[in-house]
Amino acid sequence: MNYLMYAVILILLLIFIKETIHKLHGLFVIIFFFVLLYFLLSMLAIPFIEQLLSYASTVPYVPQLVYSALFYQIGLFFQSLFDEEEYGTFGELVMFSVRIVLLIYWTSEFAKVLTNFSSILEKLQ
Repeated sequence: MNYLMYAVILILLLIFIKETIHKLHGLFVIIFFFVLLYFLLSMLAIPFIEQLLSYASTVPYVPQLVYSALFYQIGLFFQSLFDEEEYGTFGELVMFSVRIVLLIYWTSEFAKVLTNFSSILEKLQ
C-alpha cells in the first residue's frame, strides 16, 4: 500500500512540474524513474527473487538463469527509456552491452561444464 501512495505522490509531483516548469519535466521524469526503479528492485524484486531461489536451490543453474533474466529485463527498461527520449542508438548500445555481458558469463559457465565433462570422458578411456 505504501508503494501505491509513493506512486500517486510522484505522479502528482510530475504533473505539477509539467505545468509549472515544462522545460525541466523530462529531467525530473528520468530522476523519478530511477528512484522508482530503485524502490521496486530493492523492496520488491530482489526479495522475491531471493525467496524464489531459496525454493529452487537444489536445481542447478536456476540462480544464474533468474539473475540473467532480471539483468536482461533491466536492459530492456533502459532501452525503452532511451527510445522514448529519442536516443535509440544509446538504447541499442545498452542492449548490445547486456547481450555481450550475458554471453561472456554463460560462455564461462559452459566452459566449466565442458571441462568437467571432458575430465569424465578421459577417466572412462
